[in-house]
Amino acid sequence: MRCPMRKIELLAISLMALLLVACQSRPDYVIDEDTMTELLTDVHMAEGLIDVQERHNRKDNEYGQRVMAAVFMKHNVSKASYDTSLVWYSQHLNTLIRIYKHVNENLKANERHWIALAEASDDFGKSLAGDSVNLWRQPPYVVMDEARMTHFRTWVVPADSNFMVGDTIRWTLHIASLPEGEGLVASLALLSHDERKGNYDVHVGTSTALLMADTTLTLCCAGQSDKPFTHVNVALHLMRTSQLESRLLPCVVDSLKLIRIHPKKKE
Repeated sequence: MRCPMRKIELLAISLMALLLVACQSRPDYVIDEDTMTELLTDVHMAEGLIDVQERHNRKDNEYGQRVMAAVFMKHNVSKASYDTSLVWYSQHLNTLIRIYKHVNENLKANERHWIALAEASDDFGKSLAGDSVNLWRQPPYVVMDEARMTHFRTWVVPADSNFMVGDTIRWTLHIASLPEGEGLVASLALLSHDERKGNYDVHVGTSTALLMADTTLTLCCAGQSDKPFTHVNVALHLMRTSQLESRLLPCVVDSLKLIRIHPKKKE
């Protein structure tokens, strides 16, 4: 009898070991922990953005679908894969708790980032005295999500008594999200207004094209020493690809700053 009992004990131990391994092992079809952490972080941020949109504007289901589609495309996963993985992690609470610990840390870090960006949100274009001043007083981020082949955003800041002949204007921005294969052109120009003709002439201009995501750009224009400019013009031009799926995804630009720098005084 000992031999059969021994076999039963060994079989029971083997089955328990297999069950333990099965419970702990992550199937190949489940998104790995690191990717799931980053994905859940972006999903919760996207849900917050959609909620703000719905509270301030009419409910737009297409907008929410575009935002969520951008999140899944960013991480190269499908919604079905995300849903399946979320079900699996929900059945493994210790792993899910560990993931959400990192998700909460990411969300807190992002919150500090956006709070810092929102500090300059009053009286766009209002100039102040000082050798180096940030003229950008609008929210320091732009979401370009219209599903059009081309999309322009332009801002004009009038010069005032705090501007000086020979001032330098520096525009910096960070491209947080740009759909693959699409082009973004950023331009900066100093304009002179011709009161007789009633139009603007480009005083000094510079531009750059085909920017990539997760890059920081700085454009700089130095005014002429003998002729004042009357306006600062900055613009973003998003060039969509011909693929409809790409045109549904937003382009996000943040960390916008427009710095006016007075020329150094000659000693």
